[in-house]
Order: sequence, then C-alpha cells, then structure tokens
Amino acid sequence: MTTTTVGTRARRLDVDGKVTGHARYASDYAPAGMLHGKIVRSDRPAARIVSIDTSAAEELPGVWVVLSGEGPWLPFGEILKDQVVFSLDRVRCAGEPLAAIAAETPEIAELAAQLIEVEYEDLPSVFDPLEALEPDAPLVHDDVTSIPGPPDLIREGNICAKVTLKRGNAGAALAGAHRIVEGSYATHSVHQTPMETRAAVAELDDVGRLVVHASTQHPFGVRQQLSEALGIGHGDIRVITETVGGGFGSKLEAAVEIYAALLTRATGQPVRMVNTREEDFLSGVPRHPMTVELQSAVDAGGRIIARKGRIVMDSGAYAIGSPLLVGAAAMLATGPYDIEHLDIDAYAVYTNNPPFGAYRGPTGPQMSFAVESHTDAIARELGVDPLSLRLLNVFKEGGVGPSGQVLTNVGMTEALTRAAEAIGYTERPQPVEPNHRRGKGLSACWWLTTAGSSGCTVQMNEDGTAVVHTGATEIGTGSVMAGVAQVVAEELGIPLDQVKVKWGDTDGTPMDAGAQGSRTMYNMGNAAMQAAQDARQQLLQKAADVLEAAEADLEVDGGRVYVKGVPGRSVSYADLMAWQMWATTPVIGHGTFLTTFPPSEAAATMNGSMIPAFNAPSYHCHAAEVDVDMETGIVRVIDYVVVQDAGFAINPLYVEGQMHGGAVQGIGWSLTEELQIEGGIIQNPNLALYKIPTTLEVPQIRTEILEFASADGPYGAKGVGEPPVIVPPGAIANAIADAIGKPIHQAPFTPERVFRAIHGEPDT
Repeated sequence: MTTTTVGTRARRLDVDGKVTGHARYASDYAPAGMLHGKIVRSDRPAARIVSIDTSAAEELPGVWVVLSGEGPWLPFGEILKDQVVFSLDRVRCAGEPLAAIAAETPEIAELAAQLIEVEYEDLPSVFDPLEALEPDAPLVHDDVTSIPGPPDLIREGNICAKVTLKRGNAGAALAGAHRIVEGSYATHSVHQTPMETRAAVAELDDVGRLVVHASTQHPFGVRQQLSEALGIGHGDIRVITETVGGGFGSKLEAAVEIYAALLTRATGQPVRMVNTREEDFLSGVPRHPMTVELQSAVDAGGRIIARKGRIVMDSGAYAIGSPLLVGAAAMLATGPYDIEHLDIDAYAVYTNNPPFGAYRGPTGPQMSFAVESHTDAIARELGVDPLSLRLLNVFKEGGVGPSGQVLTNVGMTEALTRAAEAIGYTERPQPVEPNHRRGKGLSACWWLTTAGSSGCTVQMNEDGTAVVHTGATEIGTGSVMAGVAQVVAEELGIPLDQVKVKWGDTDGTPMDAGAQGSRTMYNMGNAAMQAAQDARQQLLQKAADVLEAAEADLEVDGGRVYVKGVPGRSVSYADLMAWQMWATTPVIGHGTFLTTFPPSEAAATMNGSMIPAFNAPSYHCHAAEVDVDMETGIVRVIDYVVVQDAGFAINPLYVEGQMHGGAVQGIGWSLTEELQIEGGIIQNPNLALYKIPTTLEVPQIRTEILEFASADGPYGAKGVGEPPVIVPPGAIANAIADAIGKPIHQAPFTPERVFRAIHGEPDT
C-alpha cells in the first residue's frame, strides 16, 4: 500500500495552541456572572444519615444556593443504575456527595461547605472483597438484583457481576496432568492522576437549554448520564468538550458536570466547578484492586493444557464500569496463550471502599502481573527457559482465543522474539555495584480494540480546504488532531494543513462512543475514511462535468482532480467549490462505523460477560532489566523495551508516544504508585504522598512497532493507547524474580516487599 500522509510522522494540528498556552481548558472558561461550585462529601464509609443542617451555609453572604436531599433527579450509572445525585438516608463510601453549593467566590463556597453539619450513625462495613463474598458479610446494597441493569448480568449478595468462562474439561485435564502449577497474586489500586483535574462550567443558553463545557473523554456519555440523573431530555442538553488535560479513563463518567448543571439550573447563573487535586483523588474512579488465583496443568512437552482461575475485583461502593470490565479480566486469564481447557470464575464485588473504574487498559496490568508471573513459575517448575515456554504456547495464526474466536493477523511470536533480542535476554546481566543483583524479565499480552459507534462528516470549503466534524475526543494522544486528520488528508489527496477539525460537541458533531478502550483511531478512523471517500466521490462527479471525462478516468492529488495520464487536464478543489453558495451544491461527505464483536463460541463458553470476544486483537511483548539492592530491596529499572503490534501506524510518532507514556505508567504501577486505602479512607490523596514516577525512576525506553494489519481497521490499524500500560508489571516482576531468585506475589514491588521476598518472608 502506497500512502502519502498516513504512515508519516506528521505534526498534529493542535500543537501550537498547546505549546503557546492558547488552548482553552474547561477551567479557563469564565462567562459573565459566573458562580463557583463546591460539593460536600461524606467523611465515613458506611453510615445512616441522621440529619443534614445546611442553614448556616445558606445564610452566609455570597452563597446563592445550597442543594441536598431529594429532588427531581433519578438513579444513574454506566451499567447498573446504582448511583444517586445526593445520598439521602445512607452513605456507602467516603466521598459520597451530600450537598452542593454555589457561591460568588471559591473561598465563600469552601467556607459554606465547612458550615454544613451532618449527623451520622455508623453502620457495619466491609472493605475486603474476599470478605464481602462471605454469606454473613454486610450488604453494601440491600438487594443488588433490584438495581436496574442488563438482564444477563449474574448478581447476588455483594456480587454486582460474575463472569464464568468454561471450555473443554479443565477438571479432567488437571487430574491427568504431568505437572500442576499454582499461584496467587494480589494487586493494588492506582489513580489516573491526569495533569488537569475534573472541571466543568455549566450555563443556560438563550432559550434555557443546559450547556456544559467539560473536560471529558466522552461528551455523549456525559450527556447520557446528565439526562438520566437530572431527568432532562437529550435534546435539552449540550456538552462541549474543551481542551482535555489528560484523562486515562478518569473522565469517562459524569462527575462535576452533574453538580455544575444542578447549580446553574437552580441559580440561573453559569457555575464553574473544578476539583482540587485532593478532591480528584477522593472522588475519582481509580484502578481496581484485584486478587487472582491460577492453577495450570502442563503436559510433559511443556504445553499448558488447562487452567482454572478465580479472579476477584473490588468494585467499591458503586458498579461504574465493573460489570463490563470483569469480562475483560476473564478473557485475560489465559494471557496470550492457547489453552484448550478453561474453568475461570471472575467476580466484581461491592465493598465500602470508594468506587473503582476505568484506568487505561482496565484489569490489564493486574492480570498481566498475575498471568505472566505464573508463566515464569511454570517455566521454573519445568526447568525450561521462560522464552521457550512462551514461544511454544502463544497464540499462532489461525489459533483459537479463550472464548472460541479464530485469531488472524497474529504477531505474538514476532513480538516475543524482537523484545527478547532487544534486551539481550539470553545474556546474563552482571551487577555493577556490591550487594546488587540484576535480572531480566519478559511479559506478553494481547488486547482488544473496543467496539462502539462513530460518525463523521467532511465538508469542503470554497478554498478547497476540508472541515471534519467528529464526535471523537482529542485527549492528548493525537488520535483526532493527527490521526483522523491524516486519514481525511490521505483520502482527499490534500496537504494535512488543509484539514480543519471540529470535535467533541454533542450539538455540532456526529455521535461517537468516546475516547476509551483504544477505539478512537480504529472506529473514528473508519468513519472519517468513509466520509472523506464520500466527499471525494462528490468532487469527482463535479470534476467529470468540468473536464468532460468519465469519473473512472479521474484521480485526485494535491487538492486537484486530474484526468489520468493527462496532467494538463485538471481542476482544483477550490475552483470546483468556488460557487457552491449559488451555482453548485455543497460537498458534504458522511461516514458512520459500528464495530461489532467477532464470531466466537461465547454463547456456549461464557456466562454474564459483556465482552464475548476481543475485537481486532493486538499482540505485545515488553522486556525489562532491573537492578536490585539486596540490602534494601530497592528496585531500579535500567533498561526497558516495548514491542507493540499497531496493525498499521497511522502516525508512528504518536504511536511511539503512547508506547513511552504507557510504559512509564506501567513502571509507576509496578514500583512507586499505590493508593493507600484504610478503612475505606484514602490516606494519600495528594502528589506529595502519592508517588508517580519521575525521570529518576524511568530508564530510556526503547520502542519497536510491529504491523500485523487488522482486517477491518483503517489501513489495517489496531487500537494503540492501552497495551503499553498493561504489559510492564509482568516484565518487571519477572525481572525482579530473576535477580533475587524468588518470585514476588503482591504489587506494587516496594522495597519492603522485595526485601521480604529476598528473605523468604510472607508478603504484606
């Protein structure tokens, strides 16, 4: 395939505004008469609300309104409708909204919040999801089956969703196995910590419609939840996405948007609500803590023939996306390995912890750590090289995934081989300091390209430029302001700077299912390709009349239409469009795309899952070399390699950017980041106590892009954004085990935990 714009390291269209500071973020928007919003939240995890006294706050000068208690609002939620705008008689976690204040300054709003008095009566609570599964555990929700949600979810007690994956006969295979290897792995929660916290400005337009300017990854999803929670029709809500200062899954749900909307409707004034960093920690939806138990049967030749698994993920007090994500965890229980017999149970469990939700590659790092540590454990048990064991067992072309889907365009063997070669996996690393040891580790994974609908239009201007209208959201990855723009430029045969992009406005752009799940370039790229092709065809029809030639004899290049083989006969797009206001019809190309899951045997093998297969799966391997101080347990990553199957890199520069950024987040998950939650209360809700990795913790990261084209992605592209954060925990855990000669079973791999592993002490 010969291309001129896609596949190049083109400069994204929004770079100037960002580097010069002219880009407008939600917190920059300040309409006249704007008030400032503040949410009052519960300070305990499980209690009955005896009373809420807002009178002192209401009397404070500068306070316009205090809202709490019952209203016309309704239950809402991403999948289960288990959330309410304000807690009425009971709180289920610390941080639940109890009241909202609109005041003339942030300081007055803060003071008013301090004046609100809440009387509680503490209730029994449960914070460990394993304990929450016990029959006598306190119920977080009195009757989970009565909560509105999809009918096929398996729910009972504190289980908000259960997924089973059964294939073949795992019990018989385990009973007759040459060797059985078991392992249990525990993981923690980490916060997305985007540079920009959640922010929204709500106002009413001149006909009373609600307009919300938000920092969101999913404007149409926010509109949906605003409609649900506030009982307003979709047509009476407009969500405009301002420049987004990072999200990583934290800005998919409606959060401050709901309360800014409530306050602006109550006051008639614009209301801005911007979380402090501490508020963002306390009210966020960080990554799920999980416990993974695996039991694998291996034959004499080293084939993994069966696996039994139990996965328990802490959903916190509300389901958010857990009923969906638990299905991804079940699909990841095999890793990228062809295992014939499976018996997997995965649970999403309510506790009185703050709710957990989507964070880049949700459930991926947890499962990568468990499955890839377990894979190295199998190699140790068999006395074989971990790389050889992986190469024997990984998915091959035409193989079958865990739910029975047939796999094509599989690059797993190539990814493993390239990563191992790059890190020098067969060469024993030597420490350079006394009492230090070095080790190398590999980790492999597969991941999906998330489904959903996308719509796009391409409109030609009188000067031959093109305006793209897309509901997709540019959250910093470049997928919209580079990738989508490049697709349109490629199909129209115009320079990239002749493409203008309007994105993320529920009134002004077609629908899109949000910047989530590595889906934007795949889904919106296809819609944009169709829209550009439609516009091109309309241009060819007009040019055929002007050039007196058949459409089949025409081609486009450089913003002109040529007669093939006759370069002197051509007409520019500008000339074709110059009289569109009066003498010719406008050119507006339309494109829509809907990804559906590929065929599988999920109906026969899976129960309760909303993810029956992996769409356009991609294949990846990371390799790490670490240095371990045997006296302190301090781990330092000194070399790191990322090999990623992108299908086709629409823009290699920004694909590499995703590979670098994801690897850094994965290193942080592994070594420095841990959300400390004790008794349902977050103990480190700021960047002084929560340790994201710095340049001192991150080595030079080397990247290599593989291109095993997908059948349906634009030019063969697959999802890119999430896999780089999924794979690092397994590689680093295995490198540590290689260095110290002992495995580690609990993340993060803090100096204390590594020290305990060195000395054979149990994890804590």
